[in-house]
Amino acid sequence: MVIVTCIDVIGRYFFAAPLLGAHEMITLSMGVMIYLGMPLVTASREHLVVDLASGVLGPKGRRLQQIIVNAVAALTFILFSYLLLFHGIGLAEDFMTTEDFEIEQAPIAFLMAAMCFLTILVFLNHLFRDLAGAGTGHSNRTRSQTEDTQE
Repeated sequence: MVIVTCIDVIGRYFFAAPLLGAHEMITLSMGVMIYLGMPLVTASREHLVVDLASGVLGPKGRRLQQIIVNAVAALTFILFSYLLLFHGIGLAEDFMTTEDFEIEQAPIAFLMAAMCFLTILVFLNHLFRDLAGAGTGHSNRTRSQTEDTQE
């Protein structure tokens, strides 16, 4: 994607000839990459987290907080999956394609809906593990691993 963007920008500004379909390639590949990675990131609990309440909550409070977060996230992804599924059905009925390469858009929406559905299953797994007291409630990486990647 970086190479496509560089070629497009150089072509656009120096030669007045942008790369044909660069916007489509970048948009589609970015969307597919994000949705394909979502279940994996969720499974390893590697989401970006801003947690302002952990300092004042005890272990039971943090566990309850994690249970609520997992339940709300699962419900949110049910909505995302539903909306993407019906958006994909609409795209399929209208035979919608991309402008330059005429790539069908419905399969991409269905893939995104499927990845949201897998993410729902991961959130539910976390929810039930946290309810049973077996969940970690945080990333599987240790603090030293996180510090190593930041250096």
